[in-house]
Amino acid sequence: MSLPTLFLPGTLCDERVWLPVWQKLQVHQRRYVPLQWASSMDEMLALTTDRVLAGEKVHLAGFSMGGYIAARWAIDNPDSVASLTMIASSPYGLTAEEEKRRAQLLTMLKKGSFKPDSPAYITRFVHPDHQNNPDVAGVVQDMGKDLGAATLLAHTQATTPRPALTDKLKACSFPVHIIAAADDQVVTAGVLKDAAETIPSDSYTSVPCAGHMCLLEQPDTVSRILQSIVD
Repeated sequence: MSLPTLFLPGTLCDERVWLPVWQKLQVHQRRYVPLQWASSMDEMLALTTDRVLAGEKVHLAGFSMGGYIAARWAIDNPDSVASLTMIASSPYGLTAEEEKRRAQLLTMLKKGSFKPDSPAYITRFVHPDHQNNPDVAGVVQDMGKDLGAATLLAHTQATTPRPALTDKLKACSFPVHIIAAADDQVVTAGVLKDAAETIPSDSYTSVPCAGHMCLLEQPDTVSRILQSIVD
């Protein structure tokens, strides 16, 4: 029997990041977890719980920050999990360098300095082939403008620090799938391949010609991978 699938967005993202994949994906029930509404880890986990009925199993598909939240929830609720798919999302904890970078970001945000339409912002998240594509770079910019610095600040604080989940995922019986973007500058394919071998995951796939925003850049490929998991 087909089971519901929960979709979780990344930092400073909403349902727009998933829309191109949803348009190509056939699922029994599509349920979206609006992490853009949350300002703490507890709220993110509670929003996920709210979308799962008592006694049912669900597939979890989380992008970036959403992948980490999905993994956290799955570890806490293994009997409700049919599968976990982490997309451009690392189960490892933050490195000292990443925590330092986040501290700098928080300082910048508190001073009111945030420009989602800057070339540097787009370059970090979007593959060069898609940086002039309004359906990719334009959506990233629009989400950044609409959700704003307050959401980015809340998401960053809610997920810092970020403990590693690899040991706990090793002990879980549900399938774990990892999807990497081949040219991701934020969560590199090499890191995710290592994580897939460490857990070990039930599948690892690298999406070609894609940066961190692989859901927008390569929805055909991502939807095909997800379809094979949820069928």
